Amino acid sequence: MSETVWIHGTGLNGLRWGPQAETGLWPDLPGHGAAPRAGDTVAAYAKALVPGLPPRFAIVGHSLGGMVAMALAARAPDRCRALILIDVPLSLPDWMPKRLGVWTAPVFSRFPGPRGFARMMARRTENVTARPAIRDRIEAMDRGGFQDAMVATARFDGRPLLPKLTMPVLSLLGRDSMLTGQMERHAYAALPKAELVEIEAGHMLPFDAAETIDPMMTRFLEMHR
Repeated sequence: MSETVWIHGTGLNGLRWGPQAETGLWPDLPGHGAAPRAGDTVAAYAKALVPGLPPRFAIVGHSLGGMVAMALAARAPDRCRALILIDVPLSLPDWMPKRLGVWTAPVFSRFPGPRGFARMMARRTENVTARPAIRDRIEAMDRGGFQDAMVATARFDGRPLLPKLTMPVLSLLGRDSMLTGQMERHAYAALPKAELVEIEAGHMLPFDAAETIDPMMTRFLEMHR
């Protein structure tokens, strides 16, 4: 049996997936929800999720969850039947690690903390009704787990993983996203079995453009069962 694994973004948990994921697996990333911390790299996050993967799977990831999804797919391309990346940066824009207080090592005192990050993400979510849930989930996050997620995101470079993504890939990019741009458009479009779609929205596509991306994801997963 081939299942779909849905991986959430920073500060959320597996429960964030609603009608988009009526069936499948919804793991919490390390340091999120009920999951213990497991380090501060995307590779460490992926390693922590490996034991829960079915023998064959499709995988969907948003933001940091997409980075982890990419790492898992690259780690087991023979087991991954399809990969969906929802506004996943290959690396952060140059200005962002400095804004987060991350250079060669984490400077934890400079992080905005879960509460500040929660307010920022809620403001950037166009779906007003979703804002309270986003804010509440991120604010409830353990500070150590939040710092791990920030460092993992800032350090990530997905470009070395691209040659290993030989499975069908659907990349959904927010046209107004601050985290993705020309590098992601060109890189994802160049994958051998890629489909790239730009959506009129920002980074928070699962909240702001669910009615647009849900049918796309359903169709793609059905095509690559």
